[in-house]
Amino acid sequence: MNQRYRKRNTAAFTGASYFALAAGLFLFCLGVYNADWELNVKGYYILCMVLITITCIVVQKVVRDNTEDKEIRLDNPKHRMRNTGAFTIMSLAGLIIGYAMFFIGLYNAPFELNVKGYYIAVILLISYSAIGVQKVTRDNAEDNEIIAELESGRGIQG
Repeated sequence: MNQRYRKRNTAAFTGASYFALAAGLFLFCLGVYNADWELNVKGYYILCMVLITITCIVVQKVVRDNTEDKEIRLDNPKHRMRNTGAFTIMSLAGLIIGYAMFFIGLYNAPFELNVKGYYIAVILLISYSAIGVQKVTRDNAEDNEIIAELESGRGIQG
């Protein structure tokens, strides 16, 4: 087995994904910290950010699990799905609720348009990068398992 396994994500893409998430979280928190708002308003926006970040990760996991499980079920009809329909719906509902809370709060807030735009841009950066980090983390873990199996197979054959 001369074949070399090629990882799905480069180190640069992995680093960029983590950097984008860290930068988004930092910028959001910096904006909230420096805002001249009451503490309950700051808490509301931090809560929205946390809910959106977590549910983006969960939704990406659920969608990928369901896609992989459907492919496996074609070969093995007895394969057990990792996520129930209820969990899939709850994860999507959590994401929708998080965005709804954020955008309704922002729409009704007495902020300048540029401030609203800042928070929208940063929450979209956080959302996209949270999905990217979850994807990269899972891909890298699977790639490392495959590489370890290939290397252990070479040691046995060699």
